[in-house]
Amino acid sequence: MASQTSGGANTTTEIAYQLKQVYGDMITDLFANHTMTYNQFIKSNRVASIRPAGAGYYFSTRQADIESVGGRGEGQYLPEPLKTEGVQGHVTPKAIYASLRMSGLALEIGKGNTAAFVDSQADATMSAYRALTVDLNRQCWGDGYGKLATLSKASDALDTNSSWTVTCSNDVGVRYLRKGMIVDFYTSSGSIDQSACAQRIKSVNPTNKTIEMEYCKAAAGGSSYQAYHPITAARTYTIATDTVASGSQIVRYGARDASFTTADTSYEVTGMDGLFDDGSLIAAFEGITITADPEFKANIMSNSTVNRELSIDLMLAAMDLVPARSSATVDTIWMGLGQRRKYFGLLAPDVRYAPGQFVGGYERLAFAQNGQINIIFDPMCQANKMYFAPINAIKKYELTPIGWGGFDPNKMHWRQDYDEASMFLRTYTQLGVENRRALCVLTDLVEPGTAPF
Repeated sequence: MASQTSGGANTTTEIAYQLKQVYGDMITDLFANHTMTYNQFIKSNRVASIRPAGAGYYFSTRQADIESVGGRGEGQYLPEPLKTEGVQGHVTPKAIYASLRMSGLALEIGKGNTAAFVDSQADATMSAYRALTVDLNRQCWGDGYGKLATLSKASDALDTNSSWTVTCSNDVGVRYLRKGMIVDFYTSSGSIDQSACAQRIKSVNPTNKTIEMEYCKAAAGGSSYQAYHPITAARTYTIATDTVASGSQIVRYGARDASFTTADTSYEVTGMDGLFDDGSLIAAFEGITITADPEFKANIMSNSTVNRELSIDLMLAAMDLVPARSSATVDTIWMGLGQRRKYFGLLAPDVRYAPGQFVGGYERLAFAQNGQINIIFDPMCQANKMYFAPINAIKKYELTPIGWGGFDPNKMHWRQDYDEASMFLRTYTQLGVENRRALCVLTDLVEPGTAPF
């Protein structure tokens, strides 16, 4: 098995395992059928009718009706005329990329026959595609700021010669971490840990909820992932052989600024946590500052960070909160595998619930006896939470679907001064909601003691 290298071009070593093999090359078809939360949402008709302005796709939302109503006696003044209240928002597409590079020699070796040439390149492109779709699905559950995990205790000291261990034995665990990811570490106060940025994951152990990190390359004097860090200052940070403190966050490489606040511009897709927020995670959502326009909040049913057991009554209360604050009615509930087990436990004594069915690659179960409310289970769903909403309240504002970027998207582009060629996949898209009061999240739910992540 080939070891992970420091990045850059795929050489003959990396592609040796795939030569002479036959692989499919159906990116468009696969994307349409890939099991992911992103594909559950319909495309906004605003995208089809207009191109985005400099700040994105604009919409207006009424915050209150004209309450010039009331009973009066004969000969009394009519109700005082009032003005309508509303606010304008906008949804800005985010640019999501996946890049790959191959050496000229690696491509030439694949030319032993036509199939080998096509398929050595096709396998590399499909690997990039899979990584992009998996990460896009992960983004669909976050708040746009790239948080992946939280350390439950101090890590091993960064090592210049061998791997070091990070433990995340909490409810979120390591579900969003993948072998080969480059990550940044942030302190609990929100600033990047300058002594442990741009580190790469060597392996993930979901049973123990630990990850092994590659040896500390910058401290070892070798090549570093810092060189092209999106945060300019991070390219010159000094990596130290210290521990990463308990409570620190693991963040996707370059997904947030060095000194993070909830008022920052996000670089990732705004996922469910950001959509179902009240200003705690995102201070200004879709161009609307929540403190100034508090009506543009989602509904949050919490328990003051104290986890409690799931109950049918809690689920019904969350459903009822939506029509109480808006004119919408819940028809979809999203939950993760842990809450699925809790929910199935509630249903075990009652055999009248509808059987599960697979729709669009997802397992669905009807909630309530009339079967009008679908439950969608996604392993990427945030722990301790359930999300309630009309399915059409959340839309994708997709300027460009996943496809090849560059001036000539049908060709690999030669890297100047190198015998190497590169390609990149990209999508310009965003999830958005215009009637945010139609969303409700039920939080602070107990996860099973033996959760898979």
